[in-house]
Amino acid sequence: MPREERSFRYQKRSREDIKERANMRGGDFDSIFKSKYKLYKVRDGKNLIRILPPTWDDAKHYGYDLWINYNVGVDNQSYLSLSKMKGEKDPLEDARKAAERDGDKELINALKPRQRILMWVIDRQAEDEGPQLFSCPFTLDKAILNKCFDEDTNDTIYPDDPEEGCDVRFYKEGSGLKTDYPAEKIKMFEATPLCDDADLQQDWLDFVTKNPLPDVIQFYDYDHINGVFNGQVGSRDKDEDKRPRRDRDDDERVSRRSQREEEPPFEGSKRRRLDDDEGETKKPRDEEKESPRSSVRERLAERKRPAPQDDNEED
Repeated sequence: MPREERSFRYQKRSREDIKERANMRGGDFDSIFKSKYKLYKVRDGKNLIRILPPTWDDAKHYGYDLWINYNVGVDNQSYLSLSKMKGEKDPLEDARKAAERDGDKELINALKPRQRILMWVIDRQAEDEGPQLFSCPFTLDKAILNKCFDEDTNDTIYPDDPEEGCDVRFYKEGSGLKTDYPAEKIKMFEATPLCDDADLQQDWLDFVTKNPLPDVIQFYDYDHINGVFNGQVGSRDKDEDKRPRRDRDDDERVSRRSQREEEPPFEGSKRRRLDDDEGETKKPRDEEKESPRSSVRERLAERKRPAPQDDNEED
């Protein structure tokens, strides 16, 4: 009996499509980075990276300046500052100005955007990952730049040069308020090409050329950020989620893990840092005694309420 001819034809996806999907981060939380890009995670102790060159017009630095508001809304999300980065109307800046008029120093500080330097790097301890986004603290980037001047020859070192640049070693010590990146331990190694494999080096350079840093970040509009800040917008509408509890639990675990990935990489295990460079931090929840679903504004208001008096206390 003759075999029937089958009409189905398998279509292979491109290598680039598979890589893009593999790099995507799941979860329902907002992110300042587009989900298809990998994020570099700083290790405790030694870190060894190669900084990749900037690929956008008129770049003055290998890194791109970010201004970020952390811990916004009930889910403690992060957003790029519309006022600092785009000169646009910004609900968080409006709230900060209102706090200034009220003399609320604590809220002023909580609403202050923090500066970080975004760069493409190769993790020398995991080169197979390819280019990764590194949201670097301002002070660490400054310390690296200070190593770019040879004291003996007065020459300038360009660590991001693909042919004559160098690997950079730095250390992360401590955690939480005691996180430190000792400048004296930063080392610039001898000049080498970006990669021994010329084809792989070109692949990396092609990738960052196609994905310049200004294009990998993600802004949210005024109404969305304002809704999150005032508790009107959440990551997801739980009342409308009718899936089985088990499926929702799985998604929530993914979301919490995704949120941790999108926060600043330099944080202690029990403290959420507002900014590593300025040594500010939020207290653990057991110290704050706050509702886990309260907003920044509500938490600060709660702290200002007078403690209830004991019935037996004398006036």
